[in-house]
Amino acid sequence: MMSIPLRSLRAAAARFSPGTHAYAPLTNPGASPAETAATDSSALPPRSPLARLLAFLFFLLPSFIQRRLRPSSAKPRRLYPTSWLDGLRGVASLIVFFCHYTEGNMGVYVHSYGVRNDSDKVASSPLQLPFLRVLYSGRPMVHIFFVISGFVLSHKSLKLLRKRDYDTLHKTLASSVFRRGFRLFLPTTASTFIIMLLIRWGWMGTPLPSFWAQLFDWKDAVWRITFSWNWDITQFLPYDVHLWTIPIEMSHSLLLFITLTGLSRMKTYLRLPALFAIMIYCLKCGHWAAFEFLGGMGIAEIGMIQEKRREREAAAEEEKEAALGDIEAMNGGGSSSSSSSIEKLPRLSSSTARRVFQGFLIVNLVFALFVAGWPNHDAEVTPGIAALWRNTMEPFHTIGGDLVSFPWFALGSIQVVVALQQIKPLQNLFTTPLAQYLADISYALYLCHGPVLDVFAHRWMPSIWGLVGGYENAGMWGRMLVWFLGVLALGVPTIWSSDLFWRTVDVKSVEFARWLESVCIRDD
Repeated sequence: MMSIPLRSLRAAAARFSPGTHAYAPLTNPGASPAETAATDSSALPPRSPLARLLAFLFFLLPSFIQRRLRPSSAKPRRLYPTSWLDGLRGVASLIVFFCHYTEGNMGVYVHSYGVRNDSDKVASSPLQLPFLRVLYSGRPMVHIFFVISGFVLSHKSLKLLRKRDYDTLHKTLASSVFRRGFRLFLPTTASTFIIMLLIRWGWMGTPLPSFWAQLFDWKDAVWRITFSWNWDITQFLPYDVHLWTIPIEMSHSLLLFITLTGLSRMKTYLRLPALFAIMIYCLKCGHWAAFEFLGGMGIAEIGMIQEKRREREAAAEEEKEAALGDIEAMNGGGSSSSSSSIEKLPRLSSSTARRVFQGFLIVNLVFALFVAGWPNHDAEVTPGIAALWRNTMEPFHTIGGDLVSFPWFALGSIQVVVALQQIKPLQNLFTTPLAQYLADISYALYLCHGPVLDVFAHRWMPSIWGLVGGYENAGMWGRMLVWFLGVLALGVPTIWSSDLFWRTVDVKSVEFARWLESVCIRDD
């Protein structure tokens, strides 16, 4: 039974927040024209200031609470064959938040289990064990982002080129190129502008002497974010250091579209080897991001090939069953047992091969999750990781630093996406309502978690550490308790601000890019 407070909140929401405002949820798509006309703004009486205030406060609530209060106004979510990729991106964004929270407030956890500073006598936490530490290993998640981008950005174009619909393919690629910059840079421009205001108001960072100096400094920072031709150089960008991935995302999105165009008219049995050769070439040249984007494209086309094969096999099976049915009818049903025993043999062989293949994929997935726990420091002495560190391919090993881990992360991200694509039950983890909600806010979460941590972490974490007597006096279990409490305390404003940013900026940026494209394109 619904609680009285919840019923009261729903009644207030229904009374003061009808769908006549641009920021309110859409009206029920199943409503009749008469019902829609009845709620038209011209037919409603003027709203009181109190009603407008409550409607605005309702808008400030996270979208999942709004849907809880007004379930009739929420559109049912529709899942697509690639929805698991969106869910994976959402979960990866959350892990990036966990990562930066941990690095900033629990630096000891960036070391692997059993590896710690000589001055620290506290035992290692179970959270530092292999596989468990993936929970806050945000660095490999960036590489998974890029594989997902390669998959998603090429998916529609691959379908068209496989149908040899080159006219529509050209329009699709043109649209993708036109809108990509707006999709990436409008939200970052808005997020860094908000950060600039927070700096001026004294909430974070060190303000410049005047507002105009700060404004021009922000303008230069936006230019640096949009300058994408450093390719995959990791750089510290002003106003939000986590935005180093955005220019990489832009440049390699365009590289992906160029590669799609160049390979679009090749035969499939030539296109895939050519794509694989380009991927290896990029990796040998030290361009790990290109390997990941193009790898996502390759995974997408392999999935389409498999889907087409399954369709052919299903059609052939139906034809066989129809033919056997006709024979059985002609023979009075006497040959059914012999024909069925004959049919079982290839199925058994196929089932065994499928199990062996899935076992191989699971081994790859386990390896990828182990690599994802690569520590920020002392990788050369970490059990298991040290062997990978010593055998890192060139030029990454010679360059050193964080780049030593990048080819391993690139390989691991491909392994993760391939395993999830091929093992359907694993996809269910990323089509849950929670994972799909994280998918909605994933870009906003990536943009908002940094400033939220900068504003609140140094203000709130000392009080949380005080619950266990401070960092120096806290033992292993005390530190774990602080880690979980900090995640909860800082997760609330992070999710709330991300939800708000998603609805007000991210979604509107997509809509603006589509509108601008419709205005600019030439009618055929």
